[in-house]
Amino acid sequence: MELKKLYDIAEKENIDVINFKMKNKAIIGNINENYCIGLNYSDINDSSEEKTLLAEELGHYYCNSLYNSQYSNEEISKKEFRACKWAFKTLVPYKRLKELYDKGCRYTYEFAEELGVTEELIKKAYNYYLA
Repeated sequence: MELKKLYDIAEKENIDVINFKMKNKAIIGNINENYCIGLNYSDINDSSEEKTLLAEELGHYYCNSLYNSQYSNEEISKKEFRACKWAFKTLVPYKRLKELYDKGCRYTYEFAEELGVTEELIKKAYNYYLA
């Protein structure tokens, strides 16, 4: 999936995506049922990182896994995992990984380059699909 498609999804869902200076690189918020994703573009290294971050934030939206500082670390981890799982199922589907493997990809960076995502997302997807 291309980065533009993720922005199209956000627009379709009426989720504003804004440049937001913060400590983190990305955040999603909900005020009175109005969702907004903040991306700290000045800290995002490239389009693969932007794509991965945006997908993870959309994952929070689609999986109803928003949280705040009052949540326990365990609850936060569960919500982060659900959002990340949505991201890699959307950007790194198992079938596509297998196709790339069959074509000769062997290293994390090769899969990441082919799919336009971060190596970290490839590693998370790989670990999930192996479990």
